[in-house]
Amino acid sequence: MLITMRLMFSSADIQEAMDQTVEAFSDALAKACEREARFEKISELAFCFGVAHPVMQPPSKGRASFSRDSGIFFTEAYLDYGAWIGERWADRMRAVAKAAQIALAAVHKTRLTAEERSVLSRLIESEAEKLAESPPKHLLALKPVYACEDEYGQRLSIGFQPPGTLVPVAANARVRVLQPSEVQAYVEHQKAAEAIPAVKLYQSRDTQLLYREAWIDGDSVVEHVGFCGEKGSVSRHPAAGSTRQREVIDAITADAKANGFAPITEARLVRLLVSKEIAGMGTKGDVRRRHALEDFLNEVTGWFGLGHCDGGSIGSGSMEVLCLVVDYGIASRVIERELASSQFNDFAVSRADA
Repeated sequence: MLITMRLMFSSADIQEAMDQTVEAFSDALAKACEREARFEKISELAFCFGVAHPVMQPPSKGRASFSRDSGIFFTEAYLDYGAWIGERWADRMRAVAKAAQIALAAVHKTRLTAEERSVLSRLIESEAEKLAESPPKHLLALKPVYACEDEYGQRLSIGFQPPGTLVPVAANARVRVLQPSEVQAYVEHQKAAEAIPAVKLYQSRDTQLLYREAWIDGDSVVEHVGFCGEKGSVSRHPAAGSTRQREVIDAITADAKANGFAPITEARLVRLLVSKEIAGMGTKGDVRRRHALEDFLNEVTGWFGLGHCDGGSIGSGSMEVLCLVVDYGIASRVIERELASSQFNDFAVSRADA
């Protein structure tokens, strides 16, 4: 039997630690399989592993396919991220064995005989148990995950390299270093917070426009109030747990509406463009700069009560980011001022639908 194993889908935080385990398992299983008869209907069975990472959840199951040209049957499964937390080599080996058994079960019945399937299943388990008793001298560890948050805890991005490595960190942003044991809880908490929508309401008062908004940050609800174009004031309301957080958000919303605040629908927002000319389709550096500009404009539009950033594009001689704002006059004045004192002072502001 000819078998191979490889880690096909991974990220910088897991690559080394998981490669160490998969390669050790692959070598041992391949040697054990060499003593068995060749497969009858395929030339090779290739196990391809991804990772069930808290930050990047995989599909419900892996794929399986046969290459008629090479005679190789490819089968996918996903390794459990949690097995690599800490220094439990045996848990890692058993996680690879579990994924291998899942991948084996996905192989089409017409491609393996019942005997081949039984032999391979037995070898997977026996080699896993042998390897579990022989950890390497230097067990490689998972690396941290990095969350970039604004000064009030709203997540801007999450990735596998320190923020600033590829894209400049937005002004006033903070970097939160998540150790492997903290990643799952952080992601779950973020999902729970996102399940309770933030509220953003406005009120016209004389010639001015006021905003009042609220969102979840940890075990608090943050309330942000001010005049459109100004940073306003921030207050925190202790609120542990999703039930209490929803109650606080609902109470703030009810009070705001009772005092004349109301939401502004997206259809009524004005399209404001921040752009500059570039050469051709742009470079990788241009792409990184555009992403950094999006983070910057998310901060500006949010904290000055202007609206929000709606993404960007690059190519055909221009780089641009679109913002949806409640008042073009106020927003253009504030954004132009903030751009002028930033690394993006070579960008211009215009009305997108002008």
